[in-house]
Amino acid sequence: MSGRRRIAAVIAAHDEAEHIGGVVRGLRPYGLHRIVVVDDASVDGTAAEAEAAGAEVLRLPPGSGGGKGKVLRAGIKFLRPDEFDYYLFIDGDGQHATEDLQGFLDRLEAHPDTDFLIGSRFNDRSRVPGKRWKTNALGSWTLGRIAGVKWEDSQSGFRMVRKKVLDRLDLRSTGFAIEMEIAMKAADWKLKWAHVPIRAIYHPGGGSHFRGVLDTWLIAWFSLKC
Repeated sequence: MSGRRRIAAVIAAHDEAEHIGGVVRGLRPYGLHRIVVVDDASVDGTAAEAEAAGAEVLRLPPGSGGGKGKVLRAGIKFLRPDEFDYYLFIDGDGQHATEDLQGFLDRLEAHPDTDFLIGSRFNDRSRVPGKRWKTNALGSWTLGRIAGVKWEDSQSGFRMVRKKVLDRLDLRSTGFAIEMEIAMKAADWKLKWAHVPIRAIYHPGGGSHFRGVLDTWLIAWFSLKC
């Protein structure tokens, strides 16, 4: 259980009807304050599956554009008026094990002053595709050197950020750069960071919306620009 800390989950999803219900149901035993699925104009029943599993659903209209950046910013804006302690971000494609949330909660129990927790696939390297691992490692090292923070897995979509920090960041990025923009801007605050080991899950025959080298360099360029 999440204990005294109120945690609100934001789940980005685009055409994830096959996986979204399992993600929502996997989070529910942890007593989260709210679970919000931001549906990026899906056409496959993602919203219905999320609602059936017990989530609130925020649907973005077709043609709204902006990719994952717009999706996460919409979820943050939707939850901002509420009072809670942490935002939890997890992707809706089933590539994160919801049971690994316990590691985040254990870390907060032992170190309640932690501001920013990032799920790291560093210890599960054998399950991460080689090209994906290399581009992630390069981006994490490069931007970490610039920000003065050692990041193991900068592109991880499984993370937790203290609300009072995130609500003060002026986020503008689109696509996958949103996660690195949050980390880069939060680094200026001299926060207490933590890496939490998580598993890497890649479904047989499944695809990722992430485009490897192209998205890694777009992330790096936008993070420096913003």
